[in-house]
Amino acid sequence: MKVDATTATTTTPTTAPAKGGALTGSKDEFLRLFMAQLQHQDPFDPKNGADMVAQLAQFSSVEQATETNQHLTDLATSQASATSAAMSNLVGRDCNASAGDFQIDHNGAVPPLQITSTTPMNGAAVVVTDSDGKELRRLPIAAGASSATVAWDGKTSAGTPLAPGSYHVAVDPGTTAGTIGTQWHGRVDAVELGATGTRLRMGGVLLDPSDIQTIGLTTNVTTTQRL
Repeated sequence: MKVDATTATTTTPTTAPAKGGALTGSKDEFLRLFMAQLQHQDPFDPKNGADMVAQLAQFSSVEQATETNQHLTDLATSQASATSAAMSNLVGRDCNASAGDFQIDHNGAVPPLQITSTTPMNGAAVVVTDSDGKELRRLPIAAGASSATVAWDGKTSAGTPLAPGSYHVAVDPGTTAGTIGTQWHGRVDAVELGATGTRLRMGGVLLDPSDIQTIGLTTNVTTTQRL
């Protein structure tokens, strides 16, 4: 009896090689590539000594650059810590800070604003706006004064306390001919260290350290207003 034998062919699916991640340029990655090159080089045409020395020199350069970057990171961290420690010396000191952008919370009263003008003011007013420029409060300044202290209660014109957030304060000069300057005046209560940077707490207001203009100096004023 004749038997026909049928040979079955098994096909193994081909799996596409996984895509590697993006090159990072690290020294470990460079070393892996270097070793892979040595392992897979043509035995009949190996790398010569000059090529080997050049690649080792490249590896040394990569390693030195990595160490330099780490030293720079450590230096930046150290400088940031030293700056924060220096800021702590301001706590408890009476300071004047330029008024402009600021943040507010409910952990204290808003410090007063000191207004100075090179000429007597006429129709001037302190204006508080939100981050979008919407006017929230307008505090008139007495006409005829060349300097004044305006105490703001941290509320809108409707008497609603401002929610914590970012705001801006400026002076509408009205018909004043001179130049008007605006400063917060108060005692620094704390240094706030957060993800967005260092802030100095002056009552219920958080200020950028670069806003500080005078330390331990109180400016004399001729008129005091409470609105």
